Amino acid sequence: MHDRNRDVGAVGDPGQRWAELGCRCADPEPGWTGPGTAAWSPDLGFAGADLDPAVVTIARSAARRWVSRTGLDEIEVPVRLRDPAPAWAALRRPGASAASLRAANALRRANDRALRELFERVDLLLTPATPDGPHGHDGPGGRMNVALTWAFNLSGHPAVSVPAGFGPDGCPVGLQIVARPGEDHRLLTLLERHQPVTGVAVPR
Repeated sequence: MHDRNRDVGAVGDPGQRWAELGCRCADPEPGWTGPGTAAWSPDLGFAGADLDPAVVTIARSAARRWVSRTGLDEIEVPVRLRDPAPAWAALRRPGASAASLRAANALRRANDRALRELFERVDLLLTPATPDGPHGHDGPGGRMNVALTWAFNLSGHPAVSVPAGFGPDGCPVGLQIVARPGEDHRLLTLLERHQPVTGVAVPR
C-alpha cells in the first residue's frame, strides 16, 4: 500500500538509473576531492516577473538544506542571462527565417558566454525548477513553467530537478541543480552521496 506520509525527498541512486538508461558519464576530473561551490539564483536574471514567492521560498529552503548536507560553500554571484524564449521558439520552428535564426544563435552565444563566466567562479548553480506553480489543463497562458529550465536545454549544461517540498496548493515544488558541461558524473555523484530530503510529508 502506498504510504502517503512518506518523505518524498529521496531520489534513489541516480548513477545506477543513468546506467540503466544506457548512458555513460566520464569520470570526475582528476584532482576533484570535494563538493566545491554553489550559487543561488531565483530567476536567472530574466524571470522575475513570473516568480511565485511561495515557490521560490520553498526551493530556496531546499537549496540551503542541500548545501548544508553536501558541505558546499555557497557564494553570492550575480546570474544575468537573457530570456531564452525567443531562441527556443525560433530554433524549434520549422521554416524559421534566416533573420530569426541569426538572432536566436546570437542570444544563445550571449547566454553561453554568461554561463561560462559564471562557472569559472562556481561549480554548481541552484534555482527553482519552475518560477511558479503548475498550470491547469487549459495550458500555461503567458506564464511558462519551463522558463528556468530551457536555458540549459539550449546550452547543454547537465541539470536535474529534485523534490523541494510542496506549495500552498499541495502541488510539488522542485529544486534545479546545474553543473558545468561534461560534469554529469560530478552532479550525479553528489546526488548519490547527498540525496535531497524535503523534510515534509506528502499532503493528504
